[in-house]
Amino acid sequence: MSPIEILAIIFAVLTLVKLLITNIFPKTQIKIAKAILNRPTLTGIISFILSLIVGYYILTTLSIVQVAATMLLLSLLIGVAYSVYSKKLLSLIVEIVKEKRKAWLVMSIWAVIAIWILFTILS
Repeated sequence: MSPIEILAIIFAVLTLVKLLITNIFPKTQIKIAKAILNRPTLTGIISFILSLIVGYYILTTLSIVQVAATMLLLSLLIGVAYSVYSKKLLSLIVEIVKEKRKAWLVMSIWAVIAIWILFTILS
């Protein structure tokens, strides 16, 4: 089994576990979310490290253009999921705009990815 297949299996299993917990044990989902979100620095560091590891395996197999198309699909699916929470999402966006310095790392990563994609396609 390739690393990409292993990552896909991890994604599928975690997705199904989350859906089951959400529908069968919603209080457990809230407890898990609180445990994770009450430690934002640790959550950010772990997520960043895991992103680097997963990104390495994905980018050794797929091109940045293929990854970008997949990211677009994911972004659209997230948009569908969050659209039912538009008022809460709008307040979050307002907070992010007011406190841009907190999002500098993420914004920098997105900018690098976007420039990389454009450079790859246009060069």
